[in-house]
This record gives sequence, C-alpha cells and structure tokens, in this order.
Amino acid sequence: MKYNNVKLGDYLYIKGRIGWKGLKKEEYLPKSDYRIINGESLTEDGIDWSKAGYISRERYEESPEIMLENEDILISKDGTIGKIGFVESLDGCATVASGIFVIRNQRPQEINTRYVYHFLCSKAFKDFITMRTEGSVIPHLYQKDFVELVVPLPELTVQEKIVSILDTITLKIENNKAINNNLQQQAIALFQNTFPYGVEDDLPDGWRIASVGEIIELHDSRRIPLSGGERDKMENKVYPYYGATSLMDYVDNYIFDGIYLLLGEDGTVIDTKGYPVLQYVWGKFWVNNHAHILTGKLGFTVESLWVLFHLTSVRSIVTGAVQPKISQANLRSIRVVLPPQELLKSYNECIQPMFSTIRNNSSENERLSTLRDSLLPKLLNGEINVSEVEI
Repeated sequence: MKYNNVKLGDYLYIKGRIGWKGLKKEEYLPKSDYRIINGESLTEDGIDWSKAGYISRERYEESPEIMLENEDILISKDGTIGKIGFVESLDGCATVASGIFVIRNQRPQEINTRYVYHFLCSKAFKDFITMRTEGSVIPHLYQKDFVELVVPLPELTVQEKIVSILDTITLKIENNKAINNNLQQQAIALFQNTFPYGVEDDLPDGWRIASVGEIIELHDSRRIPLSGGERDKMENKVYPYYGATSLMDYVDNYIFDGIYLLLGEDGTVIDTKGYPVLQYVWGKFWVNNHAHILTGKLGFTVESLWVLFHLTSVRSIVTGAVQPKISQANLRSIRVVLPPQELLKSYNECIQPMFSTIRNNSSENERLSTLRDSLLPKLLNGEINVSEVEI
C-alpha cells in the first residue's frame, strides 16, 4: 500500500529560543514554578524532568513562542543532535533552552502527533540529520531543514493504528526502564543504610579508609580505538562499541566478554553534581580509549562499584580546562570507606538479583527496540497492511 508524501513543515509549528535570549547557567534558580528543558535534561531516552532547571517568571514570559504545551515534541538541534522528547503531562509552566526545537502539530485533524513523533524516531530521520550535519565543523540542525522534509502520510485512521502498534512496544520499553530505575534506587538506598560512614567519620573496628586503587582492577591496556571510517567498512556489526559516555556504534568483533563498569576518562566525565559518568555493561563488546574499564576486588563486585561511584563525587580529581579528564592516577587516589568483608558480601548478595533483573530488562529492551526499528519503516511506507495487524 503506497501512501502520499507530504512536506512535514506544512503541518508543524517549529520554534527555538532566539539567540539573544539565551539563558546562562548562572541564571538558573534552586526552585521556582517555571521549568526549563536543557541539553542535559533532554536525554537519549526522552525528557528527564529530574535534570530540568528552574528559571524566573520574567525569563519564562519573555519567550511565549516556546512555552510548552502537552503533546509538544522536543528535538535537540545542537550538541548531540536528534535527541527527542515528547511532552505528555505538564504539571506546570515549562520552556526550553537554546539548543532545542519545540515542534507542535498545527493540523491534528490530518496528522497524528504521535505519528510525527515516531517518524522523528525513525532511521529515515536519523539519516536525514546525518545528511544535513555530516562534515560540519559545528553540527547544527536548522529550522529550515524541516520545511522540505518529506514524510509518507496515510489517512488518519491508518496513522492511529500505526501509532497504537508502535506505542504498545514503546510502553513496554518505558515500563522496563522504570523498573530498572527503581531497582537502582533501591540498591543505592540499601548501600547508604548498610554503609553509613564517610571518610571523615571515626570508623568502628573492622572498617578502614582505603583508596579506590585498592578496590578496582583497571583493564584500560586492552582498549583499542576504532575510527568511524574503520567501523563503516564493517559488514557484520553486532557487538556494542562504547565511548566515554554511551554506546556509539556496533562493530564486527569484541575485546571484552563479561560484566564491567565503564567510567568516563576524558570529554564528558562528570555530571552537573560532580559524580562520574558511568556505564554498566555486559556481554561481548568493544571499548574505545575514552573510558576506563573497571572490575572490583577486595570484596567489591562491578555492581557494588557502580553504587559506590554513584555516591562518590570526583569533581576534585578532574583535570583539564578545555578537555576534562580523569587520569588513572587520580582515579586510584580517591579515598573511600572499606567495610568489613562479611558485610560487603551480604550487601552484594542482596543486590545481585536486582542487577540480574536490570540486565534482563535491558536486553529485552534491546530486542524490542530492534523490533520497533524494523517495523517502523515498513509501517510508514505501507509495506505492512495495518488492517491485518492485531494488537
């Protein structure tokens, strides 16, 4: 079934923050009734409201064109381009920072907003972004780029069926993520209750101060960077390729097999609160030379290391003004509390089932994402007849 192609720009309201109205971080407030979505709070998984900032009423009201409404679509146009969020249920006033577009459906009687959202999540749109930004010194997505963007547009009832199919998969993925987040928070809370002492406290018998170097094994010598050109030449790309902060690509071989903790070495190495950028990874994978690769010792597992670093500020050991870096020596020098081995063992036994579930849910999400990505273009171009699909 072939659908008509239309120009997306004919159906959408697309606005961004005007440059001279750019907000500086120092203008953010500890708390207010007005939220702002910035580059950090628009993540690869959508909007993370816990990372959204607060601004004054005056700053919010000066840009009415980007005051958020329910069912707005947000997309990053600077930095990591193409991160997408969907505004589902605003509980107050919110706006966006200068690196984000607000996209709003102006013709809902003809095009379903979630249909637009799913198209923007598709490989076709990712390829469109790559085509527009490849080779740019400072990659940027422009408002005019959307005007001529062509999308297939079936009748509204077909759009709604497509959305229902894709949203069913998306909801399962989001539920798994919520379960994983809850389990992580439980593991952190249990750690805080089990090990209540800090490095400045008087420790009871059996406890002592140690350095991170005593409790970790570093596997950095096994890292091998691969250029984008080298990766592009690979045909059977099935193994994850990790960088300092995230999964970057897939490659045709692996250098690690097991459960490891990745900690950013250079580039983006800490979050806004000074905690390290971490990736909990498992299976067969490849890592470039921008992330430290850790396992634990002296009773620490990868999982208990993950929790420990989530609670350990590393801001003081970051060097480099232009390119922030956490060196091996500085990482090893961090002081931590080493609890009695039997207590640490008991804690590890408690959290292992939690992290087993986290791994299972994450692996299921990978399969669901692959399914959704394979279905999406076939649904959008009419290759799959949605009238024959039962939900």
